[in-house]
Amino acid sequence: MKVRIIFGLCLLLASLLFTFPPVVLAQETPPQETIELTTPYTKLEGTSGASFEFAITLKYKGTEAQVFNLSATGPKDWTTYITPSYPKDQRILDIRVEPGGYGQTINVYTAPPPWLTPEPGEYPITVEAASGEIKGSINLTAIVTARYNLSLTTPDGRFNTTATAGRNNYFTVVVANTGTAAIDNITFSSYKPTGWTVEFTPEKIDSLAAGGGKTIDVNIKPGAKAIAGDYEVVLTANGRQGTDDITIRVTVETPTIWGWVGVGIIVLVIAGLAYVFTRFSRR
Repeated sequence: MKVRIIFGLCLLLASLLFTFPPVVLAQETPPQETIELTTPYTKLEGTSGASFEFAITLKYKGTEAQVFNLSATGPKDWTTYITPSYPKDQRILDIRVEPGGYGQTINVYTAPPPWLTPEPGEYPITVEAASGEIKGSINLTAIVTARYNLSLTTPDGRFNTTATAGRNNYFTVVVANTGTAAIDNITFSSYKPTGWTVEFTPEKIDSLAAGGGKTIDVNIKPGAKAIAGDYEVVLTANGRQGTDDITIRVTVETPTIWGWVGVGIIVLVIAGLAYVFTRFSRR
């Protein structure tokens, strides 16, 4: 009898197991830990020689705070480093980030050295954050545009000359392109006293390449009736992409013939006075 009861219970248990298989509780997998680098502006534009600064936010998703090693790779020969959002005079190599929240903000600074004037174009920067297997990165771009700079000067650094009233007086200036791109359609003009003439040879330069220069002959001719003394003449070089001017102090001298005329008048006056004095002294 007992055997039958035990056998029946076994059959009942087997049927229950067949009808309702055992439920295996799934083990919870830990949340995936990630670090995300974001910025409102991945591309910044500036003229050649300018510096660039990007604001980067690090958002960490995980269970507990992590210290992330930081690195920034910029263009060759450029200075590139990372600073906290404040103070910006510190350079950092890592940062502690709490999970969730607004994250941590860092600044990425990059600039060419003073002696380098980069050609116009796009220059990539890569920023990375890593803590063990948790890694993230972001790609940035510094867009360099042409820098235009037209310079007008003299070969010897002197900004004064001597001229004779009513006569041609030649002076030399140098126009140079110290920017990073060509400057087109350069013309010349002057601001001078009334009655004077100023002529440039050549009168125009169609295009001046970056780093190039050209010598210009200037004929400064004071008016024939100009009084001896010092005057100012402003010379201007005006290109499509830039302009510059210099002021020349011109010392005007009277023509030599007028000097002799003046001497002759003085001699005649002295001779006349001597004649009058001699004649009246005899009486």
